Amino acid sequence: MKIAIVAMALVFCGTAFAGAPQCRLTAADKAANARLSYDDFDQKGTLPSSWRALSNAGCDRLAAEAAEDYMLHHAPLTESQRGTLLFHEAQSLAQAGEERQAARLVAAARYLKQKPDDSFDWNTYVEGTWAFLVKDRIRLDAAVAKLSAAKSEENAINARVLRGLAKCFTRSYKAAYTPECGGPLTKRRGG
Repeated sequence: MKIAIVAMALVFCGTAFAGAPQCRLTAADKAANARLSYDDFDQKGTLPSSWRALSNAGCDRLAAEAAEDYMLHHAPLTESQRGTLLFHEAQSLAQAGEERQAARLVAAARYLKQKPDDSFDWNTYVEGTWAFLVKDRIRLDAAVAKLSAAKSEENAINARVLRGLAKCFTRSYKAAYTPECGGPLTKRRGG
Protein backbone atom coordinates (compact mmCIF):
# COMPACT_ATOMS: atom_id res chain seq x y z
CA MET A 1 0.00 0.00 0.00
CA LYS A 2 2.79 2.47 0.91
CA ILE A 3 4.54 1.75 -2.39
CA ALA A 4 1.36 2.49 -4.34
CA ILE A 5 0.88 5.82 -2.51
CA VAL A 6 4.50 6.82 -3.11
CA ALA A 7 4.21 5.83 -6.78
CA MET A 8 0.99 7.85 -7.14
CA ALA A 9 2.65 10.83 -5.45
CA LEU A 10 5.60 10.66 -7.85
CA VAL A 11 3.28 10.50 -10.86
CA PHE A 12 1.25 13.44 -9.52
CA CYS A 13 4.36 15.53 -8.80
CA GLY A 14 5.82 14.78 -12.21
CA THR A 15 2.59 15.86 -13.88
CA ALA A 16 2.09 18.92 -11.70
CA PHE A 17 5.56 20.28 -12.32
CA ALA A 18 6.07 19.20 -15.93
CA GLY A 19 5.61 22.75 -17.23
CA ALA A 20 7.30 24.53 -14.31
CA PRO A 21 10.55 26.36 -15.02
CA GLN A 22 13.69 24.62 -13.88
CA CYS A 23 15.53 26.72 -11.33
CA ARG A 24 19.11 25.57 -11.41
CA LEU A 25 22.53 27.18 -11.48
CA THR A 26 25.57 24.91 -11.42
CA ALA A 27 29.29 25.69 -11.58
CA ALA A 28 29.19 24.68 -15.25
CA ASP A 29 26.27 27.07 -15.82
CA LYS A 30 28.24 29.91 -14.22
CA ALA A 31 31.25 29.15 -16.41
CA ALA A 32 29.02 29.17 -19.50
CA ASN A 33 27.45 32.47 -18.39
CA ALA A 34 30.90 34.07 -18.03
CA ARG A 35 31.56 33.35 -21.71
CA LEU A 36 28.38 35.17 -22.80
CA SER A 37 28.36 38.74 -24.00
CA TYR A 38 26.63 41.23 -21.70
CA ASP A 39 23.64 41.40 -24.07
CA ASP A 40 23.29 37.62 -24.22
CA PHE A 41 23.51 37.29 -20.42
CA ASP A 42 21.50 40.28 -19.23
CA GLN A 43 19.27 41.46 -22.05
CA LYS A 44 18.50 38.40 -24.21
CA GLY A 45 18.90 35.52 -21.75
CA THR A 46 20.25 33.12 -24.33
CA LEU A 47 21.03 30.42 -21.75
CA PRO A 48 18.55 29.11 -19.14
CA SER A 49 21.20 29.96 -16.52
CA SER A 50 21.55 33.63 -17.52
CA TRP A 51 20.18 36.41 -15.33
CA ARG A 52 17.41 37.27 -17.79
CA ALA A 53 16.22 33.66 -18.21
CA LEU A 54 16.30 32.90 -14.48
CA SER A 55 14.55 36.17 -13.68
CA ASN A 56 11.84 35.58 -16.29
CA ALA A 57 11.31 32.08 -14.85
CA GLY A 58 10.83 33.50 -11.34
CA CYS A 59 14.04 31.92 -10.02
CA ASP A 60 14.88 35.12 -8.16
CA ARG A 61 17.60 34.02 -5.75
CA LEU A 62 19.41 32.11 -8.48
CA ALA A 63 19.07 35.07 -10.86
CA ALA A 64 20.75 37.27 -8.24
CA GLU A 65 23.50 34.68 -7.77
CA ALA A 66 24.03 34.44 -11.53
CA ALA A 67 24.36 38.23 -11.85
CA GLU A 68 26.85 38.40 -8.99
CA ASP A 69 28.95 35.60 -10.44
CA TYR A 70 28.85 37.14 -13.93
CA MET A 71 30.16 40.47 -12.62
CA LEU A 72 32.96 38.66 -10.83
CA HIS A 73 34.06 36.39 -13.70
CA HIS A 74 33.18 38.17 -16.95
CA ALA A 75 35.64 40.33 -18.86
CA PRO A 76 35.60 44.02 -17.90
CA LEU A 77 32.21 45.67 -18.10
CA THR A 78 31.39 49.27 -18.91
CA GLU A 79 30.06 51.46 -16.12
CA SER A 80 26.53 51.29 -17.50
CA GLN A 81 26.68 47.48 -17.84
CA ARG A 82 27.98 47.12 -14.28
CA GLY A 83 25.31 49.50 -12.97
CA THR A 84 22.55 47.68 -14.82
CA LEU A 85 23.76 44.29 -13.59
CA LEU A 86 23.89 45.55 -9.99
CA PHE A 87 20.38 46.92 -10.42
CA HIS A 88 19.13 43.63 -11.88
CA GLU A 89 20.74 41.65 -9.07
CA ALA A 90 18.98 43.99 -6.65
CA GLN A 91 15.65 43.51 -8.43
CA SER A 92 16.02 39.75 -8.11
CA LEU A 93 16.76 40.03 -4.40
CA ALA A 94 13.80 42.39 -3.91
CA GLN A 95 11.55 39.95 -5.79
CA ALA A 96 12.76 37.28 -3.34
CA GLY A 97 11.76 39.48 -0.40
CA GLU A 98 15.24 40.72 0.52
CA GLU A 99 14.43 44.40 0.06
CA ARG A 100 17.00 45.87 2.47
CA GLN A 101 19.86 43.99 0.84
CA ALA A 102 18.46 44.98 -2.55
CA ALA A 103 18.46 48.65 -1.52
CA ARG A 104 22.22 48.52 -0.86
CA LEU A 105 22.87 47.14 -4.35
CA VAL A 106 20.52 49.67 -5.95
CA ALA A 107 22.48 52.47 -4.25
CA ALA A 108 25.67 51.08 -5.81
CA ALA A 109 24.06 50.98 -9.27
CA ARG A 110 24.25 54.75 -9.83
CA TYR A 111 26.20 55.91 -12.86
CA LEU A 112 29.14 57.90 -11.54
CA LYS A 113 29.68 59.69 -14.84
CA GLN A 114 26.07 60.72 -15.50
CA LYS A 115 25.92 64.41 -16.35
CA PRO A 116 23.00 66.60 -15.26
CA ASP A 117 22.06 67.20 -18.91
CA ASP A 118 22.16 63.52 -20.02
CA SER A 119 18.99 62.62 -21.92
CA PHE A 120 18.68 59.31 -20.03
CA ASP A 121 18.30 59.92 -16.29
CA TRP A 122 19.29 56.55 -14.86
CA ASN A 123 20.25 57.92 -11.45
CA THR A 124 16.79 59.33 -10.74
CA TYR A 125 15.28 55.93 -11.54
CA VAL A 126 17.82 54.30 -9.23
CA GLU A 127 17.08 56.78 -6.43
CA GLY A 128 13.32 56.29 -6.82
CA THR A 129 13.67 52.52 -6.67
CA TRP A 130 15.93 52.82 -3.62
CA ALA A 131 13.38 55.12 -1.96
CA PHE A 132 10.65 52.54 -2.51
CA LEU A 133 12.78 49.75 -1.07
CA VAL A 134 13.58 51.71 2.11
CA LYS A 135 10.04 53.18 2.24
CA ASP A 136 11.06 56.85 1.87
CA ARG A 137 7.89 58.29 0.34
CA ILE A 138 9.22 61.84 0.02
CA ARG A 139 12.23 60.79 -2.07
CA LEU A 140 10.12 58.42 -4.17
CA ASP A 141 7.62 61.18 -4.96
CA ALA A 142 10.47 63.57 -5.87
CA ALA A 143 12.00 60.96 -8.20
CA VAL A 144 8.60 60.31 -9.80
CA ALA A 145 8.10 64.04 -10.46
CA LYS A 146 11.61 64.55 -11.84
CA LEU A 147 11.59 61.49 -14.10
CA SER A 148 8.04 62.15 -15.32
CA ALA A 149 9.15 65.59 -16.53
CA ALA A 150 12.26 64.24 -18.30
CA LYS A 151 12.29 63.68 -22.04
CA SER A 152 13.09 60.37 -23.79
CA GLU A 153 11.38 57.03 -24.12
CA GLU A 154 13.62 55.37 -21.52
CA ASN A 155 12.75 58.03 -18.95
CA ALA A 156 9.04 57.64 -19.72
CA ILE A 157 9.24 53.86 -19.20
CA ASN A 158 11.14 54.21 -15.93
CA ALA A 159 8.82 57.01 -14.74
CA ARG A 160 5.86 54.67 -15.30
CA VAL A 161 7.57 52.02 -13.17
CA LEU A 162 8.24 54.54 -10.37
CA ARG A 163 4.61 55.73 -10.51
CA GLY A 164 3.59 52.09 -10.10
CA LEU A 165 5.85 51.71 -7.07
CA ALA A 166 4.35 54.92 -5.63
CA LYS A 167 0.80 53.71 -6.29
CA CYS A 168 1.47 50.48 -4.38
CA PHE A 169 3.91 51.99 -1.87
CA THR A 170 2.80 49.89 1.09
CA ARG A 171 3.23 46.63 -0.78
CA SER A 172 6.35 44.52 -1.24
CA TYR A 173 8.52 45.16 -4.29
CA LYS A 174 7.32 41.90 -5.79
CA ALA A 175 3.69 43.00 -5.47
CA ALA A 176 4.36 46.58 -6.60
CA TYR A 177 6.56 45.77 -9.61
CA THR A 178 3.60 44.48 -11.61
CA PRO A 179 1.31 45.73 -14.37
CA GLU A 180 -1.51 45.84 -11.79
CA CYS A 181 0.32 48.66 -9.99
CA GLY A 182 1.32 50.36 -13.23
CA GLY A 183 4.80 48.85 -13.38
CA PRO A 184 6.27 46.95 -16.31
CA LEU A 185 3.99 45.92 -19.14
CA THR A 186 5.00 42.29 -18.79
CA LYS A 187 4.75 40.31 -15.58
CA ARG A 188 8.46 39.41 -15.32
CA ARG A 189 10.84 41.93 -16.80
CA GLY A 190 13.87 43.38 -15.19
CA GLY A 191 15.28 46.70 -15.66
